[in-house]
Amino acid sequence: MTRITHIFGKAWLALALAIALPACNGFLDVNQDPTRLGEDQVDVSLLLPTTIEALARVHYSLAYTASQVTHQMDAFGGYYGEFTNSSAWSTIYLKGMNNLKVLEEKALAQGEEYSPHYGGVAKILEAMYVGLLTTTWENVPYSEALKGSENVQPAYDAQPDLYNRIQALLDEGLALLDAETSYLSPGSDDLAYGGDLDKWKRLAHSLKARYMLHLSNKGADWNAILSEAAQGLASNDDNFQLFYSAANPNPWFTNVAKANETGNFSITHASYFINLLKGEIYPVVDPRLPLIAALRDGDTTYIGEESWNPDAPESTVLPTKDTWYSTEGAPILMMTFAESKFIEAEAAFQAGDMDRAAAAYQAGIAAHMDMLGVDPAQRDAYMSHPAVSTVDLERIMMQKYIALFLHQEAWTDMRRYHFDPNVFRGFVEPDYLGRNQPGQRARYPVSEETRNTANVEANRKDFTTPMWFAE
Repeated sequence: MTRITHIFGKAWLALALAIALPACNGFLDVNQDPTRLGEDQVDVSLLLPTTIEALARVHYSLAYTASQVTHQMDAFGGYYGEFTNSSAWSTIYLKGMNNLKVLEEKALAQGEEYSPHYGGVAKILEAMYVGLLTTTWENVPYSEALKGSENVQPAYDAQPDLYNRIQALLDEGLALLDAETSYLSPGSDDLAYGGDLDKWKRLAHSLKARYMLHLSNKGADWNAILSEAAQGLASNDDNFQLFYSAANPNPWFTNVAKANETGNFSITHASYFINLLKGEIYPVVDPRLPLIAALRDGDTTYIGEESWNPDAPESTVLPTKDTWYSTEGAPILMMTFAESKFIEAEAAFQAGDMDRAAAAYQAGIAAHMDMLGVDPAQRDAYMSHPAVSTVDLERIMMQKYIALFLHQEAWTDMRRYHFDPNVFRGFVEPDYLGRNQPGQRARYPVSEETRNTANVEANRKDFTTPMWFAE
């Protein structure tokens, strides 16, 4: 790791204050604790770290299930079933969107304390939360949400409207960040960029490209995507990520790696992902393999988990406290330079600009390998191998799939391309207990079904029904 951001000081206070802020739909403001600060007493510098930390936790929670759908990971002792991601839903509304609402209201209140720089950052974060909501559940409460006891049964916004709102939020965020003056501006409370507004602007442009790309099946404007990507993240130094520490360990370390080491096995690397890296799908061994997956003691051959197959050989790999993504202080990656370059590569390829596609494709691979600390000689040898150096849609998407390890965007890409094995070579959804279609969405949480029954029923779809964006 070249950069470690410790979560301390104001961040810890902010996390403690998060539950004091006004509740989202279904939670009534009763029995208030007089020892807790009310929203009128909470400073924007305490709200910002709370929302960033919550966003990282949501990325972990959603990736835990999405990675099983994409067969980056598989569970010990059983294939994935229909999931709700209820903890992510609660975190998004109660600690993420709810706190952002207060942050935006305080930052953008007209007067001498008008702070558009905080407002701009908040808009960008809100766009990311909305993106995670709609790509996980499709139609969700938004326009009528966050009103507490005023509306405990908010209507659901349709996915097309949510995508429009994402782009509007990013545009609003960019405009606010361009303000010449701001009473307050983010600083050390900005756990991702340390108050660097230029990095936030580049993030917003990369996000605009990401969410435009989501709608590729609806008639993408490839040149618009390329324009946004060109203004986006410029290097690994721009990665939007949250580093952890011994005081606040990475959840992959705490909940997966550490648990595995004590015999409480949960999930591990899937056979499809391991076979891809070890050269069984493409005839080249990926030098990232030992950095991402560790062999169990005494094993010498990499064998991934096949949780649907009772006759499969026992897996030999684990995420451990020493593998890159699950060390104690590893970051949760929310948007990376590598992803931005693969977005550019796909858009350029679809637009017919093969030179730009090739350059972006190569930059994406190099960025991810450099981030993981791959030896430059091994990196260059891998990238020059004919199985990798050829630039086509299949290889662009496969390399992006690797670079998006443990990120929900890999699931979004597979849904956009309908899990096509001609794009994701060798990918097969097994026939498991009569279900031979991959998961396309999370079910709405039981708590939402109980409190907002009519709206849930109006928007419920089968687990394997594609979302609007992927149709």
